[in-house]
Amino acid sequence: MDLLAKLIVKNRGKIGIFFLVALIFNILIIPAVTINYNMAEYVPDDKPSKHALNVVKDEFGMQSIARIMINNVTLVEAKEYKDKIAKVPGVDMVMWLDDEVDVYQPESFIPKSTLDEYYKDGSALLEVMFEEDEYSSKTDKAIDAIKEIVPEGTNMIGSAIETKSSRDSLKTEIIMIMAILIPVVIIILLLTTTSWFSPIIFMLVIGTSILLNMGSNIIFKHVSFVTFSIVAALQLAVSMDYSVFMLHKFEEEHEKIEDPEEAMIETIKKSIVSVLSSALTTIAGFLALAFMEFGIGKDMGLVFAKGIVLSLFTVILLMPYLILKFYPKIQKTTHKSLLPSFEKFGRATKILAKPVLVIVLLITIPSYVGQKYNKFFYGSAAFGGGKGTVVYNDEQEIIKKFGRSELLVLLVPNDGNYVKQKNMVTELENLTVMKKVQTLVNNVPEGVPDSFVPKNLYDKFKNENYVRALLSIKTAPESELAFDSKTKIDEIVSKYYGDDFELTGVVPITMDIKTVVEADYRTVNLLSILAVMVIILVAFKSIALPVILISVIEAGIFINMATPYFTGGSLIFVGYLIVSTIQLGATIDYAILMTNNYLDSRKTMNRVDSSINAVKLSMPSILTSGGILVAAAYILRYISTIKAVSEIGALIGRGALMSIILVSIFLPQLLRFLDKIVEKTMIGHDEFYKE
Repeated sequence: MDLLAKLIVKNRGKIGIFFLVALIFNILIIPAVTINYNMAEYVPDDKPSKHALNVVKDEFGMQSIARIMINNVTLVEAKEYKDKIAKVPGVDMVMWLDDEVDVYQPESFIPKSTLDEYYKDGSALLEVMFEEDEYSSKTDKAIDAIKEIVPEGTNMIGSAIETKSSRDSLKTEIIMIMAILIPVVIIILLLTTTSWFSPIIFMLVIGTSILLNMGSNIIFKHVSFVTFSIVAALQLAVSMDYSVFMLHKFEEEHEKIEDPEEAMIETIKKSIVSVLSSALTTIAGFLALAFMEFGIGKDMGLVFAKGIVLSLFTVILLMPYLILKFYPKIQKTTHKSLLPSFEKFGRATKILAKPVLVIVLLITIPSYVGQKYNKFFYGSAAFGGGKGTVVYNDEQEIIKKFGRSELLVLLVPNDGNYVKQKNMVTELENLTVMKKVQTLVNNVPEGVPDSFVPKNLYDKFKNENYVRALLSIKTAPESELAFDSKTKIDEIVSKYYGDDFELTGVVPITMDIKTVVEADYRTVNLLSILAVMVIILVAFKSIALPVILISVIEAGIFINMATPYFTGGSLIFVGYLIVSTIQLGATIDYAILMTNNYLDSRKTMNRVDSSINAVKLSMPSILTSGGILVAAAYILRYISTIKAVSEIGALIGRGALMSIILVSIFLPQLLRFLDKIVEKTMIGHDEFYKE
């Protein structure tokens, strides 16, 4: 360790140049990182809906659909808009009322049930099928062209619209999030440190690691838009305390060692183990996500873990250079701590000890039960635009007037049996939830040779292997009705084709995601707890402490996750799964710090005074680290228009607050009450001070 510390200090200039070159290179390659918006990409290939999706792509290509409601138009005007949209490059077909009836006849001649499906109260609802999927630039350009054609006040929804909206807003939102977060973090650091200049050092170090992480994502095939949205803010929040610890340790050593270089060598030697231990708990939590079967866990876990590793290297290698270079400025701008002494707070926690223990137990037990009964969302409905966005408002307007519509794609073998296909389609059309079935048998009369069918119509619905049917069901994409409808469709198709068919779409994919992530929760939760437990076990050489510390953070997780249940809200299951792991990995450090200070105090103090002293010593660091994490999370919550990102922000923010409260008030008293057990289960530790 001594040799490594000396190498870092003696070669700090070269290290600084290396980081500068690496930083410039990574900034240049950030635009080349592919951002993935397709949640279906993360469903395992062996799941039925994903297998079906791949078959559809191979056989017919993957297309996307948008619903467009043009308001304040007559039937004739709507027809004119339809014809213009149909000519837009990238649009495959536009489906509307005129496909079924003559729209030039008087409205009273058109059956009301048919009319209401497409035209109501002066609004026309068109369904547009694009030539390519929602992730295609061609589809993107087609949407822009359609917006130029339709009048102002037109409502547009669908996966293609949502994807484009997310893509257009993503990078702008990240810039906005960081533009707000950076000043907030600087203010927190100014309040919790003793130099006006040191926050600049911290931001340079962690800012460098964030940009290195963003650029190095080029090593992955792609990064999910959810990961891309939150990783910078969370990396800043979670790893800031490494740099704060390094500077504080240098200031301590510099008081004892006059030569700055020698003081820095000693700082590195004494800091590496502490910073590494702190980082390992967070890395372990993130890496547990990589064991999820649902691929977004691996996506997030690897990107987050890599970010923490880069923060660790940046603090250990780059920060010594910056501290030695700018330390005169740090000294010139020193000021008294703006935080109060927390001794009174520590004494207050001692007075409230028993009531606090009782209250925490009374809240935690029902929270453990309640968090299991949350109303969860699993699929694409959780990743679209949140309340207040144009996409959300447009969706509500269309649903209000025309109800819901969800598309499923069905492939059955092309066996040439027209009667079998017709009977199956008739049964499907008779389902009360079915809005429309589109396929060749209800577009082409029986007996018409394939060679007589227009090529553009034939290619949409048939090839040498399969016949395709587009099923529109009147339901939300994620509901019991949708899931029941999918099951009934399976039953009908199975009567005619056994297991030899493919069915995909948002509803089947969501059902598979639900199955996968519920199993993932058990795996990830167990792995993250075991990994963190092992790290704490090694750090403290105690059997009891890992159980005590993890129990405190898990109590915070239960309370956090049960809040939506008790308030009548809902949760994105992926958020529930990911945030449980993040809250454990990121905030267990607060518990470790408090425990370290308690154990150090017990060498010279009784258990009551030790608990008070531990609170006094720990609170500045906990408030710094925790305050930044809470700020970052709630900025994500209120700035992001993407539902999943916003909700993950809210969960992390509330979870961090819960952890801060429990570690500050509950843990010191728990350590005091379990003092004898802690002492007896520690190996190779000095005896506690005898009371």
